[in-house]
Order: sequence, then C-alpha cells, then structure tokens
Amino acid sequence: MSRTRIVKGTYTKVSEKGHSMYSNENIVTNATRTVTEEGTENGLYWGSPKDPPQTARRIIDVVMFVAGTTDPINTTGERHQANTKYWQAIDAELKQKTKESYNNFWHKIQEIKLHYLDLHIEGEFFSWSGDNDTKERNLASERLLDVMLRTYRFWRNQEVHLHLIGHSHGGNVINQFSELITSREMIGKSAILKRNNFTEFPTPWKIKSITYLSTPFFQRKHQLNHGKLHQDCKIINVHNEYDLTQQLIANFSLLNMEGLLKSFQMEKFENGITILKNVKMDLIMQYLKGWYNENKAIAAWREMSNAFLGINLIVQEFIKYIDSITIENSTLANEKQSFISLLRNVLQWTYDVHKNFSGGGRHDKITFARHLKLTQGINTLNILFDIKTGVRDSYILSLLANVFGESRGITDSIDATSWTPQRQTRGLTILDVNITQHDSYNSRRKKSAFDTFLRGTQSAVQSNNLEDLLMRLFSQFIKPAQLQKITEGINAAEYIFTGNLDAQLKILRGNLERYHTLVNQYHAFLVTANDEATIKELDKRPGSLPYLAMTSHSLSHTQFWQQVEDGLRGSFSSGRNPRYQ
Repeated sequence: MSRTRIVKGTYTKVSEKGHSMYSNENIVTNATRTVTEEGTENGLYWGSPKDPPQTARRIIDVVMFVAGTTDPINTTGERHQANTKYWQAIDAELKQKTKESYNNFWHKIQEIKLHYLDLHIEGEFFSWSGDNDTKERNLASERLLDVMLRTYRFWRNQEVHLHLIGHSHGGNVINQFSELITSREMIGKSAILKRNNFTEFPTPWKIKSITYLSTPFFQRKHQLNHGKLHQDCKIINVHNEYDLTQQLIANFSLLNMEGLLKSFQMEKFENGITILKNVKMDLIMQYLKGWYNENKAIAAWREMSNAFLGINLIVQEFIKYIDSITIENSTLANEKQSFISLLRNVLQWTYDVHKNFSGGGRHDKITFARHLKLTQGINTLNILFDIKTGVRDSYILSLLANVFGESRGITDSIDATSWTPQRQTRGLTILDVNITQHDSYNSRRKKSAFDTFLRGTQSAVQSNNLEDLLMRLFSQFIKPAQLQKITEGINAAEYIFTGNLDAQLKILRGNLERYHTLVNQYHAFLVTANDEATIKELDKRPGSLPYLAMTSHSLSHTQFWQQVEDGLRGSFSSGRNPRYQ
C-alpha cells in the first residue's frame, strides 16, 4: 500500500516527546530551498539508529527456504548452486520457469501467503554452494543468520516465529543454525556476521516449525539445538524410501568438493559404456575359432576397433575424475600419481589398438595378434585388475578405498545417516510424510531388490569395508553377462598366443573371472529391461544410481504435499486473514 499527502499551505508537526521514523527501505527528505536539522543539547548523530519498538499483540510468521543437494556432489562446481532458482525450478538452459515450476513446493506455498495476517516468505536472497561438505554447511548457517538479520532488521524487537524449510543438507544447515543462534561466542567468531556488526540472535525470535525434505540426519554432527525452539515447535519430515543420497551417499562428508568432479563429463563416460555394450563379441569369437573368412575377419576388425574405442573413452574420463581430486596426504597423493600413470599407459595402448583395427591391410590372425600390442598393455592391465581372492586384496578397490577413507583422502568424515530426526528431536512430535508411492520407480516393482541392495551397502559402511561398498556400487554399471563376454573373448584369444603372452592372458582372465564372481553376486538388477532400452539419460532412468541419488532425492520439494501444508498452516501464529476464510 502507498500513500501520498499533498498540503498546499504550511505543514507543521509538533511532538511533545519523541518522534521516530522507521523505514524498511529509504527515507528521503527534499526541499526546494533549505533542510534544517538541529540537536540543541546533544547535537546530531548518524549511523547508529535504534530498532523500532515492539508492537503489542503482533506476531510475525517468517518462512525461510534453505536449499540443499539436488546434485549431491555438485558436479557443476558452482559457488552458490543452492539458491532461489533451485526452489523455483527454473530451467538451466531456457533460463525460465517450466510447467512443472508452477506446481512445485515453492510456488504452491506462495498461494497461501495472503491467507494470514502477517506471513512473510523469504527465498530470494539466501544461497550457498550446496556442497556435501561440513565446512560449507557451517558457513551456510552463518549466511542464513546474516540474511535474516539484514532482511528483517526492523523486527528485532518484535515477536517473530520462524518456519524453516530445508531440502537435503539444507536441513542440516538449519540444524547448525539452531546451534549458532544459541551461542553469542559462535556468532562473535563469524567473519560473515562481523561485517554487519551482528552479535546476537534477537531474543523475541523463536523457531516455530522445521520442515525437513529428504534431509540425511547425522548421528554426530549438525545436531538440533532446542535452545531457541518455540515450546510448540512442530517438526515435519518428508522422506522417500528410494532416496539413495539420504540413506547412503550423504554418509560421506567430502573435502574440497568445489570442482572435484568439474571435469567429469557423464555423457562421455556413458558413451564409452554404450559403445562397449554394443560390441558383438560373437563376431570376434567366430573369427578367432573358425576357419578364415574375409567377411568375418572384417566384421571382427570393426568390433575390435569399437571395443577399444569404448575402453579408451571410459579410461579418459576416469583419469579426469582421479586427477581432479586434491589429496593432502603425501603418501596417498604419490599412490594417486602412480595410479594415473598406469591409467595413461592403458589410455595410450587402447588408442593404438583402436587405430590399428580401424585401418586397412591384411586381416589374418597373425596381424590380429600384432594389432593387439599385448606386450604394451597386458602387464599394466594385470597390475590394475590384480585381485587374489576378494575385494580386500583388489589393487584398484583398495586404492579408491584409501581415497574415500575417513581423514585419509577426500573424506572429512563418515557418519551413518538416518531418514528420521527422531534421535535429535528428543520427544518433540514428528509429522512423518512418506512419499515413496509417488516416486515413478515405485511402479517398477523393484522395492525388494532395492532394499536388498541398500542393506548391503549400508552394512559395508557400518563395517568400514569401503572396498566392498565400492564393488557393490560399480557392479550396478555392468551386468554379469557383459563381463562374461569379455572373459570369453580373452579365453578365445589364448588359442593364438603362446609363451609369456599366453601366461599373462591367463592371469588377466583369472582376475576378470574373480571380478565376474563379485559382479554376479552384487549386481542388483535395479533397472527394468524396458527402462534400460528406452531411457538413455541415467538420471531419468528409474533404478539407476544417478536416478536414485538425484531424482528420488529431489522428489520431496517438487510438490507442496497436503500433509505438509496442513502441518504448516497449524504452526502459523499471525492469525487468519478474515478475507480468505
């Protein structure tokens, strides 16, 4: 509402006591001739105004959105990925809202704003990286308080009821915020809050409700502090039983997340896997085992060229992934460089073999053997894929387990997460909203397979067997039959090699057979055959690990669930607007 007062004559305002003016924006004084101000006794002061006094019987409701980890590893490396665009579902390419945007949590809650006398919704100004990183979440809690105190600076003496809504690790930012606001010491140490001379949380302010959307609740850190909770504080918890991030991935709080996977290009990784899957191993086998036939030889050449192209693309992306990881541990950093050196040998070898089989010339089996350049590549492969009995003595799994080990490589801490805040709320009533049935994956009838897979991965984390965890995860990207084909191809190649090369091939086949046993044991067949054939994008393919980690994890903020709406309405304190009964 705006108001303009025009006085044609002289306008005089006399106050027997004090006269105060407060504005949430600007106060402008403009005169054609002169502006005169005088402080007869104490002079004039600038820059230290007092806050407006409390208005009797006024309660202000403030809803604050805190974004989290839609992308649990922030592959884009953006500094403020968790921002208002996140909630409003603005298409990153089109730079505009989509049809889905107008039905999501953010837009639907805006519709009830006018139903209450003093309800304010803030989601425009607060942002943070969204990284799965303890330090980033702590800084985000300080930014959250800073934004609140700047945005609502004239309400510090008013009774304000905060309603905090956090998706994913946004819920843990809220928990850390609850710890921060109870400690003047923590506030005083914050460089972010010092910039605006903020030293304490306003006494009349209380947290009236917290809505957790797919938040992974830690057992040790980011615990909910009850010191500034309203006595009637309501806890709302929305969760999806297919959410892999909440129940597994968030266990790992990683260091230096920004740019960790910035150079990783999933489409290239997927391209390599697709090319490898489409290799017709039967054509190669017919050529190796049968009598010479030119047409069969040409077909085998083509399939060999494609096979090594696929491997080459996969190795390229894997090198980028490993090389992007910053490791402070000097011993482990040296191991990483040795590993990358081995991978580069493989990269060069697969490229050379791909080029050999792409060219023309003779197609006899002697040339076939020469084109493989096995002397160049097989020793490196046997080092990389060395595995004696199981996951614990696998070279590559042990190396990666060290990289992801707690306080060793890139992992700050490993803390088993839970889907429920029950341990933290200590007796507060929790409104539980289970949205599992709304996940598209639920219609695939794979719940039992998913639960078995999840139990296995969680058990590996609890027993600190990261090698086993990694093997279970890797096994979802390849089927036992596909690895079996590669093993059979090596077995067939042994027919045309003798001496040391034959011995090295047998070692490689033995290593791959042991990996095949593990893949056969751990591949959970989470994706239906129809989805695998028709949906190419992994994050849109129900049951794939990217889908379970991102799409299932994001479902909670795509709708304003009826139970959540009812719960929030019941927690607002400012009173219903009689015009919207």
